[in-house]
Amino acid sequence: MLSTAPEQPPRTSPEHTPPPPPTAQPRRGRLFAAEAVVSVAAAALMVFLARGIEVNPLDRIGQISGLAGLQLRYALIALVLLILLVVTARVRWAAHAPTARRLAAAAASGLFSGLVAGAILIALRGTSWGLFALYGDAGTLSDWAHVLMDTGTMKPDYPPGWIHVIAWYSQLTDTAPENALKPLQIAGTALFGPVAYLAWRLLLTPMWALALGVLPAIVLIEPYKPYTTIMLVVMVPVLLALLRRLRRAGDTTWRGIVLPAIGFGLALGLIFLIYSGWFVWSAPGIVVAALVLFPWRTGWAKGLTLLLVTAGVFVAVSSRHLFGLLDASGSVKDRYFYWDTWTEPTYIAMWRTDLPGTTGPWPPPGEIGGVGLFTILALVGLATAIAVARSRTIVITLTCVFAGAWLLRFHFGSQMYAADAVQLYPRSTAELLYCLLLLTGFAAYYGVRRFDAVTRVRAALSSPSLGLGALVAVFLLLASAGSSIGDRYMPRVDNSLGVLATASHLTRQTDGNCPAYNHTLGKGCYGKNDPRYHLALEELAELSLKPGELRHPSSGNG
Repeated sequence: MLSTAPEQPPRTSPEHTPPPPPTAQPRRGRLFAAEAVVSVAAAALMVFLARGIEVNPLDRIGQISGLAGLQLRYALIALVLLILLVVTARVRWAAHAPTARRLAAAAASGLFSGLVAGAILIALRGTSWGLFALYGDAGTLSDWAHVLMDTGTMKPDYPPGWIHVIAWYSQLTDTAPENALKPLQIAGTALFGPVAYLAWRLLLTPMWALALGVLPAIVLIEPYKPYTTIMLVVMVPVLLALLRRLRRAGDTTWRGIVLPAIGFGLALGLIFLIYSGWFVWSAPGIVVAALVLFPWRTGWAKGLTLLLVTAGVFVAVSSRHLFGLLDASGSVKDRYFYWDTWTEPTYIAMWRTDLPGTTGPWPPPGEIGGVGLFTILALVGLATAIAVARSRTIVITLTCVFAGAWLLRFHFGSQMYAADAVQLYPRSTAELLYCLLLLTGFAAYYGVRRFDAVTRVRAALSSPSLGLGALVAVFLLLASAGSSIGDRYMPRVDNSLGVLATASHLTRQTDGNCPAYNHTLGKGCYGKNDPRYHLALEELAELSLKPGELRHPSSGNG
């Protein structure tokens, strides 16, 4: 169940992998399509069920009841899936057990992000605004979408993908771009799990795609701007697949070089157009990894062709934004100094954005020389990955990407004072943390693979009981993580992520009315840039029984 398929020899080798039988590829394609359908359907089902939870999101007790209602629905769906696994584990149905485990893993990825999206739906219940209404990046994205709809153009130095999606959805539904943000934020959040799972299925079997593709990514889900971190989760496995193909170029046919190169170029170009920031942090490491893995002696012509075709297609797809970004790189300065820019620069264990909420001492006091146990365990995972699999393409690439992003982080950080510019330096935290978590996971993956030849160990890893136990644990972990993340976005009145939803309930809607539950706060609703908005937040914060949390009205329902 947790057993791994053997990896093809990394360089030209006398070993030969026999071609799959003629029926293998069509069947594999059908199963992959089934996984995609099940994963997306599970996410959609959680969002649909969340619509039936009727609570007041501006009442803390209503928020807790809403989260509990989501957990009940999640648990019932997970229970049905686990019962299916138990039934198929019986001898009579054993032939269907692998398919059942495959679909349960796909469903788990969708249920997690659907759970978070359901919490966002509850947090925004009664308002037509998305998170943060017309303020901050939400307002900027809406303004750019208006310009795009009016003129057909937009500034070339920002990724155009999400702006085009907002404009397209606005035109399709005949709504203003600012009102398109809510459904798009919910949909983007719901798709996070399925997209992460399916991207990692390029490299891994279903259970390992869930364990290594989805679990490390849960720290990255960002409902406010879901298109940003989801592109990091997709970009990494695509680059790994590209470099693995590069390393094996000498053993690959020309058809197996050109066609995948076109696909890699298209995929990377699309990712770049949706969010390009991760390419900056990854570029140094990817260049070094490509030089290390390039088949200099066994297939340099095919390797060079793979890279040139991939690069050519990538540039053709992303040229306008790519050249716009390069033109602006010397003149545009990011001077948004926020909370994370005051944080000690080697701390990467958590990324709290610019809305950290109540944190206490930050970074949290560490047990060993100021370094926390979580960071130490992640570094042990890094060391173990190098120890057991330092010659593997995945470990080489992730280590190079981590090292390159680490150096760039300090390069930009060291220039902040002199240049009076941030240049998104804290954003590297997300990529560095993700690389460490992946390396820790792959340490376990390659450690397990070392025992593939041991019959008893292989039998134990293929046991249906192990698969069932692993899925039970994963379902519970994803349930707890989804609820915790969802709770962070529930309306609050401090400088946490919860203020994004509170702003949506305090802002007058485009039809001139206040959001449905606005009366609970007793402060009215305001237009953009109305100074009374900030005064209302301060007054509500003073009334909080616990810092930042909204009260439970004495009448019970508000």
